[in-house]
Amino acid sequence: MSLNGDGVNDSLFHHLWQKDELNFGPTVNIPDTIIYKFGQPVQWYFSGQDGKVKRKHKQNLVNVRIEEAMTKKVIGSDIVAYYIATDVDDDTGVTSTSIEYLDRKGLHDFLYNRWKENSGILQRFIEPKGTQNVMVRAIWSPKVCLLERRVNNRQLHDKRFGLYERAITYEGPEFHSSAAPLRGNVLPSQVQRICENIVTHVGEVSFQKHRIKRMVANFKVDAKDRVWLLWSSSIRLDDETFSGGPGTPGLTAPLNIDSIVKLPPTIKLSHFASHGSHNKEPAPVPFVECVSCGKKLPSDQFHPVPYKTIIAHFEQVINLLTVDMTYQSASGTLEWPPDPAIITAAGGVGFGGIKLDPSTNKDNICLEDVTIPPVVRQLHTKLTATAYRRYRKDPLFLYKTAMCCESCFLVYAEMASASFQIAPPRKAPEGGMGSGTQSRYSESRRGRSSEDKWLPVDGGGGQG
Repeated sequence: MSLNGDGVNDSLFHHLWQKDELNFGPTVNIPDTIIYKFGQPVQWYFSGQDGKVKRKHKQNLVNVRIEEAMTKKVIGSDIVAYYIATDVDDDTGVTSTSIEYLDRKGLHDFLYNRWKENSGILQRFIEPKGTQNVMVRAIWSPKVCLLERRVNNRQLHDKRFGLYERAITYEGPEFHSSAAPLRGNVLPSQVQRICENIVTHVGEVSFQKHRIKRMVANFKVDAKDRVWLLWSSSIRLDDETFSGGPGTPGLTAPLNIDSIVKLPPTIKLSHFASHGSHNKEPAPVPFVECVSCGKKLPSDQFHPVPYKTIIAHFEQVINLLTVDMTYQSASGTLEWPPDPAIITAAGGVGFGGIKLDPSTNKDNICLEDVTIPPVVRQLHTKLTATAYRRYRKDPLFLYKTAMCCESCFLVYAEMASASFQIAPPRKAPEGGMGSGTQSRYSESRRGRSSEDKWLPVDGGGGQG
């Protein structure tokens, strides 16, 4: 695995463990870190008493030893470890990184009963200095080192809240934590020195093949004022010493200073304290497909959207296509379904139930498909175009609701405001149409009904 790129990089721990030509290594504290590949632990790194990075023998990579190491140094917090998994989408190739916090029971279940589907790292939880979880993030370059600190709003030992509500910092919503200043120069100097030692050591053990030019690293300070390196989320190498493969971020690309590590989609944070039993297992949340975007999400992340808003959004897309000739066929007939760029510009909502390939769908289009919004069409499969026109004026129908996911709900909420405008992606029309397009289009549309212009396009350019 290359050092260059975004995401939690496990190869950095291997470089820190390696010794240079003088058999020296950097002095840096890292918690017990187990690397998982293909569902099995393959490496175990930790810091010894002398502050040097060490690696355990293969015979220690068993669940009993791992569980013992993760739980023996716990002081008072019920959080003992966390697992950071990296998942690559097979269809889009997009890499996502998620973090899962574990207590003693969760760790035991993780080690003995769960299959580790995605590769990742299991790391011992370092109890922070103070009563709240704190994370320090360093953005390092040869000329500047920027530090920022984020503090969780909940007390770490307040078990009225869940593990995630008490532990998240950068990986969760911003309102669950707050930014805090870094006062003095002792901690900034220590963090900068650690980053410089890491960069120097990686260059030496790789014989200058990997020279780090920029880096984002996450640190934590414990009750004994020791600085612990947790992981690095983004690294860029010197372009003279690296040749990346396909999909590797460009060496001249800026560092990704966003929060790469996110919470799993199955985690729903609570804003209120729970005064009930803490031993009660929460019921699993089923996944439901959103009728607006087609994505499968937890059912508790859905919100009601009135038909009135869904219809208004659909009609805005229709009007946009009606006045823009670049999204029409040569015969002047509008194609269906709309161009994917138009749907994206409209928020990516409202068309999750239809295929976006006009070449495969044009023979199966009926009047109901192009008259009734796709969301309403999915919920009322027997609704005809004639009945829809009648219900379109019925207040009882307009204020019925459809359950949509949170992302679609936010787009529709913006749609309900007066400031919502769809900005169409402009593309060059075929045939070199210049200024006068709007007037010619208006002339060609006079006398045609709305049903005619939405009929499918046949091979001869006529109506289907």
